Amino acid sequence: MLKRSRYVRCKRVKGCQEANSKKPGDDRAVDLGGRAPGQYRGNLPTGEHPAYAVLRLEKKIQRRWDHGSHFHETRPKIKRPRKISTRSRKQKTKVGPGRIIHRTVVAEKKRGLGLHGDLRGRHLSHDLRMALLSEITDAVNQGESFESVCRVLELNPRAVYRWRTGTDFKKIHGGGGGKNKITPLEEKRVVALAKKFPEFRCRRIAYELERQAKVFIGKTKVAEILKKHGLNHEFERCHRKPNPVPAEMLLHEPWRKNLLWGMDWTYLKIAGQFWFLLVLLDWYSRKILSWGLFPQITQFEVVAIVTEAVATEEIDLLPEGALKPRLVADHGSANVAAYTKANIKIQGLELWLSGIGRPTGNARTERLMGTLKREEIDLQGEYENETEGRKKIGAKIWDYNFRRPNAGNGGFSPNSVHIQGRAVLTQRRKQSRQTTENQRRRHWDQSQPVTQTLC
Repeated sequence: MLKRSRYVRCKRVKGCQEANSKKPGDDRAVDLGGRAPGQYRGNLPTGEHPAYAVLRLEKKIQRRWDHGSHFHETRPKIKRPRKISTRSRKQKTKVGPGRIIHRTVVAEKKRGLGLHGDLRGRHLSHDLRMALLSEITDAVNQGESFESVCRVLELNPRAVYRWRTGTDFKKIHGGGGGKNKITPLEEKRVVALAKKFPEFRCRRIAYELERQAKVFIGKTKVAEILKKHGLNHEFERCHRKPNPVPAEMLLHEPWRKNLLWGMDWTYLKIAGQFWFLLVLLDWYSRKILSWGLFPQITQFEVVAIVTEAVATEEIDLLPEGALKPRLVADHGSANVAAYTKANIKIQGLELWLSGIGRPTGNARTERLMGTLKREEIDLQGEYENETEGRKKIGAKIWDYNFRRPNAGNGGFSPNSVHIQGRAVLTQRRKQSRQTTENQRRRHWDQSQPVTQTLC
């Protein structure tokens, strides 16, 4: 049984529309570009099935936009004026058997020089290059195009252009034509620092020399120097660690200091007992703002560390409405206590708890804890007393803040970034490296003779 189309309207409605359209202020009879009377969709006639109208519309569109064979058959041909070449008769390429003869002659001369196959990237002698260049010039004078001759000889046109100008030979091998090569004094300073601190790797040596404004070179060059003098470390290949998707907090990069803080603690042994190291870190500069060594971690220790950081950075003196730090921490009992939340709120901070089982939510603080463990706590194993523990851990934190290069800061120390900002230090490094390069160029210009360029 066929159902009646929903686009067909009752005829008695039409009479009602005509009667109602005569009323003042009624614009139902005005053609507003929509559907016609008795239709629910545009271009659908009354009493017809909608599929018929859709197919008819589709056929109309295809006839208008179809670029197939039928369209091209009915398309009128338009005669356009022929372009006249601006080249002279001597430069025009010959058409017919003469052109094939010229290319064949070029290939035969290539084989006569003892050359076969693709010549791209091959190191040819100066005499062979000049012979090929003369053959190319003769073929071009006879009417062949430069690109076609290079294609027959299987040469790179850019290389042939360099042969013509005579700039294909370098004077001295090395960066910047040998003028940016490091000096013996710089190499001596790299070796001296590597011997003084055998535990330093190439990255630490490069950043340490840059911090002292002695040598401005990269870690790769330092590794080459260490390998040359037998001071390189043995490469240790570790298993790739899984990289879980970070939490939503890592998607927001702080653009200045005191916007995001991270807090965490770890345990260590002092005189046979477990103690806890509590650290508060600024995410922008990676600087440790406050820390403490406690026999236990409660809500009071957490509030004390936060209050010390607020006083050190003068957060309480900021005007009303200024951006204040957001504190990132895990779901530890000391962090979720009502006393901790109330005190943090009173100081104008905001507490954000990372996901349970998701250490990536506080990744930068966890990375700091790994550094302190690997470079201090695990090396000591156990401290004799509380005084020794505070002294050695304090010295390590001072070295981390003021001297140790941080990869997240581009090699700058956390305290430098915290005070001056990363953009200022990056610009200063760029200027220092440019000045060093200019000094190297002057050094090698005065000490080495300049070889003549082969033409």
